[in-house]
Amino acid sequence: MTDDSATANASRTGQSLTASPRCAAFRGPGPRLVLFVLLFSTLGARTLVAHDMIDIERANGLVSAADEEVALAKTAAGPGPEGIVRFALGMVLVEATNILNRDLAAHSGRLTVNAELLLKALVQRDLAPSLDDAIGRYRLPRTPLEEAIRLSPEAPYSLRARFELLKAGFYESFVLDPFQLVGIGLDDLDHQIAEAKALALAIASGADAEEAAFIHAIDLARASQLAPPKERRAYAGKARTVLGAFSEAYPQSIRAATAGVIIKRLGGAE
Repeated sequence: MTDDSATANASRTGQSLTASPRCAAFRGPGPRLVLFVLLFSTLGARTLVAHDMIDIERANGLVSAADEEVALAKTAAGPGPEGIVRFALGMVLVEATNILNRDLAAHSGRLTVNAELLLKALVQRDLAPSLDDAIGRYRLPRTPLEEAIRLSPEAPYSLRARFELLKAGFYESFVLDPFQLVGIGLDDLDHQIAEAKALALAIASGADAEEAAFIHAIDLARASQLAPPKERRAYAGKARTVLGAFSEAYPQSIRAATAGVIIKRLGGAE
């Protein structure tokens, strides 16, 4: 997993890469195991540290960093420098959004005082993530990262920006069970599948490449449930192949156990 506490200055270069109907969930005893392993492997590390109170200095630092990047964006000369600034602002908002979501999860759906202060400061600057009641989480403000990619798609930071957007698209598409989709249709899922596949091949960092590959595999399995009946078999076949390849590539990963369970469920669905 990436280190969400990276500051804007450290992330400028991007070198360290660290509304649709719900589809039917898998039936039987398997889904609970899939869900537990999936959540533990992808979200557990963030949740375990969530019980720490947000330090007010850290919150103030994020707000100051956001102010600095907004000011720099106004004077950036050309798409290259502006893209760097937009990326830095986007990474500040990635960290702020993650902090707010950890705080929300750790305190029964209510923000602590310091988290409220951080959110209020971002609202005043029109930079705040929005709370989506359907998923019970704050959604990442994507515009700065999207603009950074548009301004300089071949920049060193581009892969990192795309990876953060990929993660946002995936983790914001369900509440607990990834096979109960929220706010994402098949066309969106197809785009996410293609992007996850591309990033899994392009990312240098082993941990991040693994996460992108895992999202690619899970999204194919999800598409096999969401697609029209005539297309489900093809998606299921692709999903089994990719899940099997994932298990071989990352045999020591806890996600490999998840992949194995999903392969069995997909096999049983035919």
